[in-house]
Amino acid sequence: MKAENIYSRKITSTEARKGFIMILKNNLSFFPPLGSSFELLNKGSPKTVAVESYPCTCRGPELPHEHYFIRWNGLIAGNKVEIVKYPEEDNLYNLKII
Repeated sequence: MKAENIYSRKITSTEARKGFIMILKNNLSFFPPLGSSFELLNKGSPKTVAVESYPCTCRGPELPHEHYFIRWNGLIAGNKVEIVKYPEEDNLYNLKII
């Protein structure tokens, strides 16, 4: 599997507590357009998800921006997630939690 077909990250305590996987802005093009649904398989079970966003001022009120995420419950801080994109299947991805 080519590296450009994988998005991975270590889950933070905030992500685990709030039930989401953060998507870094520079990796948005890896996923379907913001708000478009796609299938995310985990252990063979599909779940329909979408990349969502919320406004944030964590860098201060003079630097408003968006944070991007996929809702996913049951994560534990320190988990590593790998999302694999299958180029031969539109809107089909696989999630591995390590």
